[in-house]
Amino acid sequence: MAFLPVSFVFTLEQKRAITLSLSILALILLCFAIPGIPSSYTNFSLNSVALFLLLYIFLFLITATYEHIKLKTLKTYGYALTSAHRETREKKDFIQKLSHQIRTPLNNLVVVTKLVNTKNMDEKQRDLIDTIQASTNNLVNIVNNIAEISDIDIQESQENNQFFNLESTLNSTIRLFADNNTNQISFPIRYAQPIDVMLYGDAVKLKQILLNITEGILKSSKSGEKEIQINVNSSYTEKDTIFISFELVTQNLIHLPGVEQLDGDSTKKISEKERKIIQALDLHIARRIIKSLGGDFYLHYSPNEFICGFSLQFITGKEVVSESQNTTETFAPIASQEKGTGIPIGQANVLLVEDNPINQKIVLLSLKKMVKNVDVANNGKEALDKFGSIKYDIILMDIQMPVMNGIVTTQKIRSIEKSTNSHTPIIAITANALLGDKEECLAAGMDDYLSKPFQIETLVGKMENQLAKA
Repeated sequence: MAFLPVSFVFTLEQKRAITLSLSILALILLCFAIPGIPSSYTNFSLNSVALFLLLYIFLFLITATYEHIKLKTLKTYGYALTSAHRETREKKDFIQKLSHQIRTPLNNLVVVTKLVNTKNMDEKQRDLIDTIQASTNNLVNIVNNIAEISDIDIQESQENNQFFNLESTLNSTIRLFADNNTNQISFPIRYAQPIDVMLYGDAVKLKQILLNITEGILKSSKSGEKEIQINVNSSYTEKDTIFISFELVTQNLIHLPGVEQLDGDSTKKISEKERKIIQALDLHIARRIIKSLGGDFYLHYSPNEFICGFSLQFITGKEVVSESQNTTETFAPIASQEKGTGIPIGQANVLLVEDNPINQKIVLLSLKKMVKNVDVANNGKEALDKFGSIKYDIILMDIQMPVMNGIVTTQKIRSIEKSTNSHTPIIAITANALLGDKEECLAAGMDDYLSKPFQIETLVGKMENQLAKA
């Protein structure tokens, strides 16, 4: 019976447990104080009764104190948890805002580099344009990595698949570093087998990978002359598919702190060693791109040699024209899916809803020769006014705008269309690239979603798909 306070405190609400425990204590004292109580109680000695009462009171005080401290601690942790949730929300809002602000100018850089006519440029000028595009995409990946560290998911960037010459891509990347370090660094290339065909894939992302790995090696290399050997090995997995592995090998890497101590055969040590190497050389971007392309990434590090390897699959095209001949050949792209019987993009009347004048200019420059007409609305309200007076074949909708944002504007357009039994395709073009943004756009009634930065070919492809359904 002396343990009743313990059971009450752990099973009942604090105030109720205290009230019930004190009530029982009072009842017990009353029983011993009133004459005529049952003989079973009177047989207890005074010492036994006193010991029982002391034990009862002691257990009551201990459990009540414990419960009070527990509730106070939980309340403190509750305040801390609420504060942490608030700080997390603020951090995510800041990352989202930062991502939006950075992605918009980066998109302009990506699109402008695509608008530059490279046909009249020499090989070095074309390499510089490719490098600008690859470096811009690397900046996008840096923004993605910041969000990833902050536990925010980012939509993957669009692919830019095209036919390219592997030898030219490797040489243009090498020249970027060789021009700045003429007598300091060399890049011997070793081909296990000759690759005498054009490859179909994302050459810009391949260049991003090579740039990221090379920069990581150089920043952790010893001073003086250095060498990074590039080993290229290839094998055909199917008739038109080639599997290519690349290894960047150097003996000039400085010792990486904390890595040598992780030598061993256990999976845990290997994983931890790879993580530390990736962190030390800042290879997160390269690893992420390789994984997104379905490739393999591996590392080997010892005090005498460092190897960073990766492998990718490509589709093969026509035979390569030797780079030394300084000629260019046009290759037919892979056949696209057949379009429906909708509106041809060349006859499309387009409404661009965008509040940023620079973004407006970029899209207008990109589309003016591809479509019949492009009208511009600076916000959602202007878009609704134009939509009510002019028939548009497709709408390109920004999300964050003054007066009325893209989500609300789309919902109002869909409400208007219910009365006319019509449907105008709407594509979201936005710098919002966090997880859930695409779903929010589609839920509002938009037909497709494109996050910045994007390739203009991707936008045109999405427009053609939507117009084909019209």
